[in-house]
Amino acid sequence: MKKASAGLAALAFLLVAATPVSVPLRDRIIADARAVPPTSLAFDRTTRVERKGGGSTSSVILVERWDGQRWTLISKNGKHPSVSERRDVEKLASASPVPGYHRLANLLAAAAEIGSDAQGNLVLRIPVLPPGSVRTDSSDISSHLRAEALVSNRGGQPFVESVHVSQREPFKMNALIKVKTFDQVSTYTLDAGGRPRLARQSDDSMGSMFGFSGGQSSEMIYTYR
Repeated sequence: MKKASAGLAALAFLLVAATPVSVPLRDRIIADARAVPPTSLAFDRTTRVERKGGGSTSSVILVERWDGQRWTLISKNGKHPSVSERRDVEKLASASPVPGYHRLANLLAAAAEIGSDAQGNLVLRIPVLPPGSVRTDSSDISSHLRAEALVSNRGGQPFVESVHVSQREPFKMNALIKVKTFDQVSTYTLDAGGRPRLARQSDDSMGSMFGFSGGQSSEMIYTYR
């Protein structure tokens, strides 16, 4: 079953024709993304992270709130956070771009090709992610990544339904960690008013440091208020 799935994935990748991107289509999606700035959003983000390495596994669950101006840590592992926990988590969240559909404007500006997948859905391909697209806790790894954006159409409105980001090659992070695989999938849905919203994001990575292998998996669920 795994071999069959891998074969279908490879076939779908090959079916994305290397034709120039449709500028009017891309520009319309970019304009829609820019029309929803982070200051107009209010949502809760529930993050589940699991890390494996050195023979041990650790996990954490965070609930954060964005009110259009700032982040607030609501809970950590189901408990009211301490002052230091709030300070650390909120500082890290504030140092990163606010997630949302608006971030596709910068990403899709780098789209170079358009094609279709095995189901006939439109796909925009970004061969190299623009700077600032994907950051870790301490570095920008965008130049090592590529992406494919799946475009859907609802009532004549094109919008990005999902974005799959993957590594272009194995790369080093912070000169210590060698990243062997990286996959990030973002899923978007339309709200009651027909506006695209980031609904879910998952990240999976595997690598090694000082000869020890490890990895991290995370899932973020967004609930709008």
